[in-house]
Amino acid sequence: MSRLPLERVLFATDALEKKGLVMRKGHGFAMTREGVEVMALKDYVKKDLIFALGAVIAKGKESDVYEALTEEGTVYALKLYKIGRVSFTSVRKKRVKETAEFRSWVTANYGAARREYQALRKLDGLSPSFPRAVAYSRSTVLLEEVSGVRLSQRPYLQDPEGMLKTTLGLMRRAYLDAGLVNADLSEYNILTDGAAVWLIDWPQAVGTSHPNAKELLMHDVKVVETFFKRAYGVESEAEKAFEYVVGNAESPG
Repeated sequence: MSRLPLERVLFATDALEKKGLVMRKGHGFAMTREGVEVMALKDYVKKDLIFALGAVIAKGKESDVYEALTEEGTVYALKLYKIGRVSFTSVRKKRVKETAEFRSWVTANYGAARREYQALRKLDGLSPSFPRAVAYSRSTVLLEEVSGVRLSQRPYLQDPEGMLKTTLGLMRRAYLDAGLVNADLSEYNILTDGAAVWLIDWPQAVGTSHPNAKELLMHDVKVVETFFKRAYGVESEAEKAFEYVVGNAESPG
């Protein structure tokens, strides 16, 4: 297919295998996750979106995030999806039905990147608290970098009660203005610098027309409310907060 001499093809595949970018499969080869990521990096470089990679920002069970720099020095966040067998199973349980996109790990990572990009594009412009998606390629998403630490680290907050209200307000904007429910919101994907807040990680987001949208939204509300109560002593009522998020009340209580 490449119209190259066999010796040249064997040399290339051997070199790629040694670098861990392909692996032998029967009489042929299959791409590895690292190989897919290298192809994505090439896409970004060809489009002049990034020039170099920087430090690791975060590592999780489903993705790794790196600093990505442009030639001008702008810093983005490059998210590399690495959905594994355990996390893949938990993700799949949240879907109404299994589809072809979940039949391989590579396809699952491609799908997660695409879904997060699409969700963030819908949220674009609604609030600086939603990260801006710059582009996506294969199993990766290029994002605007946001500063802050995860709420799960229980950082000092200038106004814990106000931050809970802000978070619920962002969930309301996502629901009413973008037609989205995060569907997996928790202290692990809320970032803060003590004053501002950002809601990150949207690959599992569902539309408000999803049959389980309100159930998933109530779960998000309860998780966030429970965390603020446990970590910062902020009292609230999940039912009132839910009615606020869906637009049936003017305040969360």
